[in-house]
Amino acid sequence: MTAGSGELTATTGTLAGPIPVSRVWAGTKVLAEDLAGEDLGDVLDLHDDALCWWVLDRSSDYAQDALRRLIKEFDLDALVLHELVATDHRAKFEEIGQARLVLTNAVTIDQHTAQVTVHPVSVLVTDRALVCLADVTADMDPRRWLAAAGERLATGGTAAALQVLVSGVIDSYAVVVDWLEQAGDELADELFTGRPLSKEQQLWAFRLRSALTSVRRVTEPMRAVVADLRDVHPVTKPKAQRKVESLTGRRWALIAEHHDRVANAADSLAESLTSVFETSLALADLQLNVIMKKLTGWAGIVAAPTLITGFVGMNVGFPLQGTGYGFWVYLVLMIIAVGVLWYVFRRKDWI
Repeated sequence: MTAGSGELTATTGTLAGPIPVSRVWAGTKVLAEDLAGEDLGDVLDLHDDALCWWVLDRSSDYAQDALRRLIKEFDLDALVLHELVATDHRAKFEEIGQARLVLTNAVTIDQHTAQVTVHPVSVLVTDRALVCLADVTADMDPRRWLAAAGERLATGGTAAALQVLVSGVIDSYAVVVDWLEQAGDELADELFTGRPLSKEQQLWAFRLRSALTSVRRVTEPMRAVVADLRDVHPVTKPKAQRKVESLTGRRWALIAEHHDRVANAADSLAESLTSVFETSLALADLQLNVIMKKLTGWAGIVAAPTLITGFVGMNVGFPLQGTGYGFWVYLVLMIIAVGVLWYVFRRKDWI
């Protein structure tokens, strides 16, 4: 499984210079960048064919005020603002008048601790504008995804911008699942040595399972969201050509297929990690059985001379008692008994 391929990969392309927080474009021409609020609206009013995207950093104090003004301008209710700023890691798609609301979550992982971080991504999109509220970090930056997809946005409009964001989110799932698969394979390779996992390896395996659980919590609800996005009519300009709409629909189908592959891989990985645990426990039980078998065999060998010395040490008369010759006879008997038992146990692989 790969993080993405072809034009579905959200991070395709390289950027020179700083990444803009917003962009206004018409076709292949960029009209303005790094505008916000009313400035964006003014540029859209000046150009009837212009479109825009705007990424707001969830951690900024400015974000909620900007969203509040935007929602008022779009004539939407206050519940939309509540949905956009929510951090309960929901996945949702809803059509609200002429706008569409998409709630989803991207993920990143710390490869040293196997700690998964969930990044809420909220998107409000119309036929001319896309506004995204997200945690902007070095590892998860929707601005980079959108800025690098200028060619797709030139023909696909805001529908293509939404596809870029959803593709970026799914790619984040794929990156994490790929890494978890590699880490799980490394643990499985340890089992081929015939030894159970060490304490440190078991703790690491528990961390991997916990990380996978976090990933599955966001991938599973996203199935319904991607399916809804695939089935609805694309958000395009009113006079968009049918060819563009058809291409948009096909891309949604490919995105849905990509997500299914990632989600199914996460489900399979859960079974794989469970098998690693069960195999490790089975090897530990087998190792314990071997140890107990060997201890039992050596206990039987040690018991033979103990039996002989205890028998001849009783306070009764025995042949050759008190003589040097008797000492050597009983010593030879002990050696023979130990040798016979060692040979028998060795042949039966008990020691």
